[in-house]
Amino acid sequence: MRCQVRPGDRRGTVAFVGMVPELGNGGYWVGIVFDEPVGKTDGTSKSGKKYFDTPGLGYGGFVLGKNVEVGDFPVRDIMDELETDNEDDEDEL
Repeated sequence: MRCQVRPGDRRGTVAFVGMVPELGNGGYWVGIVFDEPVGKTDGTSKSGKKYFDTPGLGYGGFVLGKNVEVGDFPVRDIMDELETDNEDDEDEL
């Protein structure tokens, strides 16, 4: 399921929900596969246990559920964002 993670409005897909004893806060964690390499892991905990798969290092992250919003969050097209930024710049001229 698609989601958005705060802070930073990072988007991705929920890949894991459960206990990760290696993480200090305890409780349940949500494993996210991010659309872009904005994470800190590849789905592997610091102890080396693999919890979920990602396309590569930096595409995964473990976050607390309170920071995850599930919904219709399509993959962002960076070219659309660049075009929007350029249009805003033209308005300022």
